Parts: sequence; C-alpha cells; structure tokens
Amino acid sequence: MRSGWPFVITEVDGLLDDHSPEAIANILNSRGSVSGYGKPFTGRMINRVRVKYGLKSRFERLRAKGMLTREEMAQRLGINPKQVAAWRDAGLLRGHLCTEKDEYLYEDPGPDPPRKAKGVRLSKRLRFENVSQRLSEVQCERKLSPLPPPAAR
Repeated sequence: MRSGWPFVITEVDGLLDDHSPEAIANILNSRGSVSGYGKPFTGRMINRVRVKYGLKSRFERLRAKGMLTREEMAQRLGINPKQVAAWRDAGLLRGHLCTEKDEYLYEDPGPDPPRKAKGVRLSKRLRFENVSQRLSEVQCERKLSPLPPPAAR
C-alpha cells in the first residue's frame, strides 16, 4: 500500500467497525478500488494497512464495546465453551465475527441471559425469552381531558 491512498485508509477505518479484514477487501474490490500497486485487495493487505496506520482491529473495537470472548460467555452462563457456539447458531446468543478463523465476540446477554433447559432442543427454545408472545395485546396510557359538567353538554 502506498500512503497516497488516504481514502482507502479512511474506508478501512470505517469498515472495521462492522467487517472482518477479508470482507473489507471484498467490499473494496467490488467498488473497483485497487492497491497502490494496482492489485486487488486481500485480507492480509487490509491487516497491513491497519497496523501501519495504527487503526484498531475489529477485535479491539468490539472489546471496547463490552463484547465477551467465548470463554468469558461460557463462564458467565455456566456452560461449556463449545455450547456457546451452538447457542449462537440457535439464535440464543448474538455473536459478531472477528476473523475468518471463525472467532466471535458475544454481546452481553444482560440481566436475563438464556439458561440451560435440560431435555429441550435448542430449535424448540424461544430465541428471546423476555419478549412477549402476545402480539395483539397493547397497553396504552393516555391522560384524558376531564368531561365538561353535565349542564354544559
């Protein structure tokens, strides 16, 4: 990479918030961008740009947002780290891909995390247990203006 491509550095910095280096390379290539040597971008090139210009990695950015590693999530939920991936695949946990090596960081599940449910298949469990399943029920609170006295009606 040559430093004469400041827009590429800006693009990489912005895309690192939501994409892995390989995905960024694909995005830049699909936009017709090329390296300073006229070559298509690769994930390795994106990583070199990131390091050379002191940009935070996707991992560092997600950790700064409070995301948890697989081991931290497993410890928090009291499950095996391999179960964390299964729960992510079933939609019980939200994971964000960091690298092409299938490494994820996980959103903190909050005060009501998913729990073990012995004998219940993951595919049968509610994905978000704290969301009401009664879609027709709506609560509306509105302050009504007082009715005029009966003589004024």
